[in-house]
Parts: sequence; structure tokens; C-alpha cells
Amino acid sequence: MEKITLSIFVPCFNEEKNIVNTLNNIKNGVVDMNYEILVVDDASKDETIKMIEKFKENNPSLDIKIISNKTNRGIGFNYRETAQKAQGEYYMFLCGDDSLPSTEIKKTVDNIGKADMILVYFNDKRGFLRKILSKIFVIIINLITVNNLKYYNGSNIHLLENVKFFCGRQYGFGYQAELITSQIRSKKTYVEIEVKPYLKTYEKSEALKLRSVASVIKSIIIIFLKQIIYVVKKILKIK
Repeated sequence: MEKITLSIFVPCFNEEKNIVNTLNNIKNGVVDMNYEILVVDDASKDETIKMIEKFKENNPSLDIKIISNKTNRGIGFNYRETAQKAQGEYYMFLCGDDSLPSTEIKKTVDNIGKADMILVYFNDKRGFLRKILSKIFVIIINLITVNNLKYYNGSNIHLLENVKFFCGRQYGFGYQAELITSQIRSKKTYVEIEVKPYLKTYEKSEALKLRSVASVIKSIIIIFLKQIIYVVKKILKIK
């Protein structure tokens, strides 16, 4: 059996209008590469799961694995747990909301092999409050870790072994920042790639819910504490 190069994690919750376009964009954007698609339906209340199953039936040549949660577990939990089932050398996050065209997916995966992490950023077209909160989050994490990254929560690609090793127990929206900063502290390399998502009207973001805001604050605290430990060990020359 040919080795799988890329595992694509596609989380979705009530994405019946978008999931088929997302999967088609993957199909058209990832070429000349052996890959698998792991679609996680996070207890959707609409017809998302039926749309996924129909797409899989109509595309038998694609390696699509469907994971259906009975209860909503959240994106961070699903990211970590799905990584344990993935078989690729690299692990990519791609939201099921049809935000990235196939050309931008191709641009991203074409950078596989250039670094340990391919980090994606974009010109933010989301609502004003969501955009401001995102920028504040990036500034805070950069100040804590003395990094200069443009974005932390994009459709990033990591070596799967690094995801399994560095991904913390944080299951909220800040999980990517924790994963990325942990790898940078361990001298893992990265490249930043600008992509152009579809210009679309964004619905009310899950990221603005109280539970999500609390999880982001928790991530900031965890990253801060890890950075303190890292600095102390460096000063004391402890491995």
C-alpha cells in the first residue's frame, strides 16, 4: 500500500450548505499526492452527515473516513483525537465551511516538505469584533513568546508526529497557538503562507461564545506558564 503523505482533518458542525464544496475543493486542490480526508461531523443537527456520505459514495476513488460524534465535542478535542486516527506523514486542518478555494489549498500543500510547519494567514474579512479579538490574541501570544507570527489559527499543516507529541490537553479555540508555540520553543521550523479565502458573509462565530472565550483565556495562561518554565530552564541551563 502506498504511504499516505497527508491527512486532512475536516471538522464540521451544521455545514450542509458548505461541506460538499469543501470536499470538492480538496479534491481539486490536492493533486499528485496520496492523501486521506478525515471528516468529523460534530453532532450536526442538519443534513451534514448525509451530504458527506453522498459525496463519499459519488467519489469512491477518494480515501474518505467519516467520524460522527453523538455529542458536540468542539474543534480542539476533535483535532487532537482525529490525529490519533490519521495515517499521513503530515496533518492539515481545513474547516468544513468552504472558506478556502482549491487554488489556495494547492498553494498551501505545495509547501509540504519546506518546514516542520506550514502556517497560513489571510486578510481577515470577518466581522469587526471577531477581527479585533483575533488581532489582540495574536499580539498577546507574540508578546509572551517573543514570536512574530501573523496568525495562529489558520489551515495549518504540521508533521503528524509533532502534533501527537506537542498537542496539549487544551481542547478550545486556542489549541493551535499552544501547539505552534510549543514547537517553536523546540526549534521546529516553519514557513508562513498567505492565502486568499472566499469573500463571503460570515455568520455568527462560535469563537465569540462564552465557552470559547474562556478556552482562549485558558490557552493564553497555559502558553504564558510554559514560556516562563522555558525561560527559567534556559537561564539555569536545564534540559
